[in-house]
Amino acid sequence: MTSNGHYHHPKLSHRPLAKLTSSPILSIPQTWSLLLASLATTTETIKARFDARAKIEQETSARSDPWCTNIFLTTYTSLVSLTSSLETSLAITSCPSNGSALQKFALSPWEIEERYRALIQMQSFLGSFFERASPAYDQSKTIWWFDPAYHRSDGLNYDRYGAADVRVQESNLLRALRLGDEALPLKLLLTSSGVAAFTVLQQFLMSKVLKAGDAVVTSPYLYFECFEHLRLESHVKVVASETFDAETIIDTVERVGAKVVYLDPMANTLGLDTTDIRRFAQLLEGRDGWADRFLVIDGTLVSGGMTVYDWFDKPGLPKVLYYESAHKYIQMGMDIVMCGLLVYHEDFHETIGLIRQVTGTTLYSRQANVLPPIDYNIHQSRMHWLTTNAEKLYHILEKKCTTMAEFNFPTHWRKMGWGHGGNVVTIKLFGAEMNKRPSLDAFTNLVLRAAEEEGVAMTKGGGLGFSVTRIWPSTPFIRNEDPYMRISVGVDPDEVEPVARAIAKGLERHYRASRSVLTTWKSRENGVAIRENGVSKDNGAMKSTGSSYFVS
Repeated sequence: MTSNGHYHHPKLSHRPLAKLTSSPILSIPQTWSLLLASLATTTETIKARFDARAKIEQETSARSDPWCTNIFLTTYTSLVSLTSSLETSLAITSCPSNGSALQKFALSPWEIEERYRALIQMQSFLGSFFERASPAYDQSKTIWWFDPAYHRSDGLNYDRYGAADVRVQESNLLRALRLGDEALPLKLLLTSSGVAAFTVLQQFLMSKVLKAGDAVVTSPYLYFECFEHLRLESHVKVVASETFDAETIIDTVERVGAKVVYLDPMANTLGLDTTDIRRFAQLLEGRDGWADRFLVIDGTLVSGGMTVYDWFDKPGLPKVLYYESAHKYIQMGMDIVMCGLLVYHEDFHETIGLIRQVTGTTLYSRQANVLPPIDYNIHQSRMHWLTTNAEKLYHILEKKCTTMAEFNFPTHWRKMGWGHGGNVVTIKLFGAEMNKRPSLDAFTNLVLRAAEEEGVAMTKGGGLGFSVTRIWPSTPFIRNEDPYMRISVGVDPDEVEPVARAIAKGLERHYRASRSVLTTWKSRENGVAIRENGVSKDNGAMKSTGSSYFVS
């Protein structure tokens, strides 16, 4: 206990920040071993808090319910035992002779992830079991906090204003993303979603930067909910650049005199269109009129892949506001909570921190505590394996299926100075009606059934960055464009080829069935009777096309 009555636990709330090191590529087994070791350390920190709390209860003669205490201790004992069991399983490996990054475990990779996911949620339960959202400072006969750091503290004990554990998560995550040199005075805040992060930054710009009649420039595409946010701002003029090229965007900004520029390094579009952010900064060096402008960068699809604050750390360059939807890559694919993050120079912290507080966009401690404690090496290693797998899938499909569809992946990511290229591959089917939503839903179903044949895991749904490959007919929400297929490629390298085979099978079967449907439709239009399974169906009376999944 310190002189002012605070308890400090260096393993969690007040851990020293580690020095950044080089970034070796960790194997998948090494990654989970490190995360599990960190989980075990944090579990002991939670128990230390419990013991400190129990001591204060005894010293102050506060009431305590043995029934609740027993639940905590039983959960703690179970968590320690299960963590030890998983650590033992992780130690049982044999290194394959082919040099694969995926060592052979007693457990499969997906089982390791599922068990770690269960453990970190158990740990979150344990850590928040006695905690309150508005902890007390002092008491008579009852303890109204769990972390003793709240006891007789000088701060404002209110979870919406940011808890100590959340602040530690934010500091560690800033270091894990390494968006700029460690010496740069940057701040990171966690929010309840990626759109919440955008909302905080937008409120800052509207209150401190923009006034009525000002112009802002966007790249041709922004995430649709963020664009809707901009569209509702009636007192500023929103101008979209005609292309994603840095030169075009800069010219547009200068032509309309925009004070704020919104950029997506990689857009969530069919073409996965990219803007070279590093070149953007290079083009602005020595250029007048940019020092007071702001760049708002959505790094979601290139999470932690760009040292953007280093690129713009020169006199005369615009100020950078960075954000991500953080329920994707930084959660190691576990998809437990929705969250977002925003990064900015600490000069803006007084205002931006207040905006997060008063808008209620905070990520609360119970949600923040289920985020895996990734560091720079863990995050970059995971992104390396995801990008490697996505690039491999793209090249396989390009080689085998180009007569049926167009495939996209940003193979030029290295030329732009990125640390990785994400894990998304997009597909556009050939044919006028093939990219309508009913057709793409049918195609998705065929791919999933083919995946069952191949014995490989796949899921259907929105989102990206998960450990298991996910397929989704994505709606672009722009220019009345057709939907397209988005593949979020999984982390297991052994699953890339069977996923590719499943997609190829789905394409072949979908086109074969579609041709049958079109032939039947044309025959019906010409008044030709069709026989199916021995039943004659004439024009106007056809109830089935022989393809139960295809809807024209």
